[in-house]
Amino acid sequence: MMKKPVLITASAAALALLLAGCNTAGGTSPTESATASASPSASSSASGTPSASAEPSAEVPVFEPVTTKPGPDDVSVNAAFETFEKLTEVYNTQAHVQDDSTDDLAKFATADQFAQDIGILRDTKKKKLKVVGDVKVEKLSGYSTEVTEGGKNLKDHFVYLEICNDTSAVDITLANGKKGGKPELKRAVIEVQAKFDTKRGQWLVGKTVFKDGGVPC
Repeated sequence: MMKKPVLITASAAALALLLAGCNTAGGTSPTESATASASPSASSSASGTPSASAEPSAEVPVFEPVTTKPGPDDVSVNAAFETFEKLTEVYNTQAHVQDDSTDDLAKFATADQFAQDIGILRDTKKKKLKVVGDVKVEKLSGYSTEVTEGGKNLKDHFVYLEICNDTSAVDITLANGKKGGKPELKRAVIEVQAKFDTKRGQWLVGKTVFKDGGVPC
């Protein structure tokens, strides 16, 4: 039986999955054994998931959008996906060198997503994990909607995406020199929420979650 998905970014999911080496072929979801402690409210675990103290040191906005019917604006969808790609690129780069600085991550993520990413990076550095290879992402589908903000309806300011999260090329080496486990489901569909921040004039990634607990792509 699939468990309720835990909020986790694509790149962070890659690290948690690889370290846990979970088996999805028999009905176990990627989040079931790999990310049980991956939410900001959970404690740190041996799998390199975020700790409860993963608080952003950079100022990032928080949003809880109210969506309406899907809109046809592919421009917004593409722009939101580009932001997600940039966030994934930043995470890959920092994971490779055990960098837990915040400035670059804060350019593309809101507080929820930021806390998840920086929590994983801090644990990567603390546990001296060596990460080789990049997480790759591919847009599968998406749509834009209105968002209610300050009593106003802002058209195409919220985007929902389905993305294929590919961790095939990522390898983890533990501090003791042993290889981290790899999941059987190396390519999984994740659902992404992004919002256009009117003050910054740019798109920001808000939340990500495995679709239905673990769906291959």
